[in-house]
Amino acid sequence: MIITVAHTKGGVGKSTLAWNLAHSLLEKNEKVTIVDLDFQQTLYFINALNENQKLEVLQPQDASKLLEILETHQGYLIVDVGGFDSDINRIAMNKADKILVPISESVTEIIGFKTFEAILGEVGSKTISMILNNIHPLQKDFTSVEAAIQNNNSTLLKTIIRQRKTYKSVLADGKSVFESNDEKAKEEIRGLRDELIK
Repeated sequence: MIITVAHTKGGVGKSTLAWNLAHSLLEKNEKVTIVDLDFQQTLYFINALNENQKLEVLQPQDASKLLEILETHQGYLIVDVGGFDSDINRIAMNKADKILVPISESVTEIIGFKTFEAILGEVGSKTISMILNNIHPLQKDFTSVEAAIQNNNSTLLKTIIRQRKTYKSVLADGKSVFESNDEKAKEEIRGLRDELIK
């Protein structure tokens, strides 16, 4: 299964979600590979920080290499695209079994999603799962997000990823929330995993 974590807006938490989602699949003894298409190479460098690297992080340099990876992979392939529109990112979205789009309740992210929505339409994306990400612990009203995605083929997942220090602190050591004591963060990521792969 190919899961592409995508959005044309940077800083929405794509890499953090992709990293922790991959580790949640490892927790279930699944075969998982990450494809890092972000020019910042975030996941490549995070993986290199961990002495006990459990994940293979691939960095295809062109569209033909990406297509080869997408067509020959086994198990789960988590693709982290950069926060920009490009041919290679569109290939990753077009070939995905599922596209995971992080979004928050902020006005700027909702506006950014409207721009990204047009790209998703052009790509001909099939299954788009929206995840409320980096949400304040007390935030309960998501009507603005629900209204923004009402008229397309996106599904808003029930899982909500809240703002937690753990998500950032573990990355500094090349680790995931599954190597922390934060049970709430683990449950959030497990909830995301279970909704995506059911």
